[in-house]
Amino acid sequence: MVRLRLLPRDERFFDLFEQATEIIVAGAETLQQMLDDFGQAEIYRKKIADLEHAGDAVIHQVMDKLNRTFVTPLDPEDIRAIASRLDDIIDFTQAAAERLILYHVKEPLPVSREMARVLLAAVGEVRKVVVLLRDCRQRKEIMEICIDINRLENTGDTVYREALGTLFSNGDPMELMRWKEIFDQIEQAIDQCEDLADVIESIVVKHA
Repeated sequence: MVRLRLLPRDERFFDLFEQATEIIVAGAETLQQMLDDFGQAEIYRKKIADLEHAGDAVIHQVMDKLNRTFVTPLDPEDIRAIASRLDDIIDFTQAAAERLILYHVKEPLPVSREMARVLLAAVGEVRKVVVLLRDCRQRKEIMEICIDINRLENTGDTVYREALGTLFSNGDPMELMRWKEIFDQIEQAIDQCEDLADVIESIVVKHA
């Protein structure tokens, strides 16, 4: 049976989602650059702050459009959930960068670079799956990417636990507290990638 679409769907939501993913990828790339070139840390911190502001503006457009659109391409609660997760990813990325400066880190721990690489890989997969979200009929490809994001989240958890174990063994409580805060923010950003993948999986199932 052919379903007739009585009203046109506003596809602009997908454009905004893709804009937001470009911002979170740029944020993760900049965090990686910050850790690799820490002598210029303040420059990178400012760049990430600017990206976070740009991300806020895009998410504001999503929510404003949602409030003014009668027929949406996805359920309104799903649009809100996607927007929220995308916003959280860049927020936590910025929080990690801010803490690196706030805590007067002299030199990043190697494991922080490893966690940043996991985040960068995860947001790269997020970018791929958000593009595919325009056509939920690409279920197989979408599900495969979501699985990859979940795998990367598990990798992030493993790196996080090993990092904390190393810090505990060093016996410096202040160093432990500072780095745990930084690691927490990066891990939260990775976790939000997984949460977004879960939201997208549920959308695909509903539209199958």
